[in-house]
Amino acid sequence: MRAFLVVILVVLAIMMIGLILLQPDRSQGISKNANVLDYEKEGIEKFTEYIAAAFLIVAVLFQVVR
Repeated sequence: MRAFLVVILVVLAIMMIGLILLQPDRSQGISKNANVLDYEKEGIEKFTEYIAAAFLIVAVLFQVVR
């Protein structure tokens, strides 16, 4: 069980690194920062959130099993 969780953690970590690096740059000046909360999240950003949540859940499960 522990080995399976470690494999899942490694896969999720690699996926998260790749997804973060694929996201577009959001630093376009002060005027862009005013609308940060108004935009709707795009597909890759939502997927990154899901992968991050899965990573946290598996990490907690790993600690409980250990």
